[in-house]
Amino acid sequence: MEKEYDFYCGKKIIMDDRFFKLTTDTVLLSSFVRARPGERGIDLGCGIGCLGLLCELRRPGVTVDGVEITPGAADLAQRNYGNCGGKGEIFTGDIAVFSPGRAYAFAVFNPPYFAGTGGKKSASGPIAAARHADASLFFGAASRCVAPGGRVYFCMRYGLLSGALEKAAAAGLYLNRARFVCEREGANFTTALCEAGFLKTDAVYEKPLVLRDGAGYTEEYKEIYGIR
Repeated sequence: MEKEYDFYCGKKIIMDDRFFKLTTDTVLLSSFVRARPGERGIDLGCGIGCLGLLCELRRPGVTVDGVEITPGAADLAQRNYGNCGGKGEIFTGDIAVFSPGRAYAFAVFNPPYFAGTGGKKSASGPIAAARHADASLFFGAASRCVAPGGRVYFCMRYGLLSGALEKAAAAGLYLNRARFVCEREGANFTTALCEAGFLKTDAVYEKPLVLRDGAGYTEEYKEIYGIR
């Protein structure tokens, strides 16, 4: 069932119970991406288009295309781009074989679930298909789509990061920058926001992103969400 929701900077998007909805990880990852005006990126497994749109809205002059295997979700992404003034193009296709015909400055993806990690699985449908994707598909697609010297941005459950980085390395991608997320100061990390590239460098670890303090959400969290 479709329903319209407030999104970002006064924009609205449509979400549908059949497909993955906007998540905190997507919002946080979009704030972590570094992109310059004139650059074009690709959102791999874009779903209904939230991540690519946020990247565009946060950074005027940046364009983010998207590719999504589920036709219904790809159609909704195209509609959301149109409603929000998105400049990118949405492709319907499988990232395992996707060939865009251009080299992108960067790629972004927020993988929903990887087989064999022990997470809860949906029984059937588009969400189940997405949950069973393997990290190697995302990293392989990013390696094919991004130009030499480009960047790859992704988020990952903190406990799964080591295995994901092994799969990234198998695709020729190496961690360059990371920021870990925790609910409160001193709590265990829950999520890793990552930037990878084709060159092996000493990774830069930024100050952890803390979501809550004694007064509620932290000022940084509210700034990322556009809460005034």
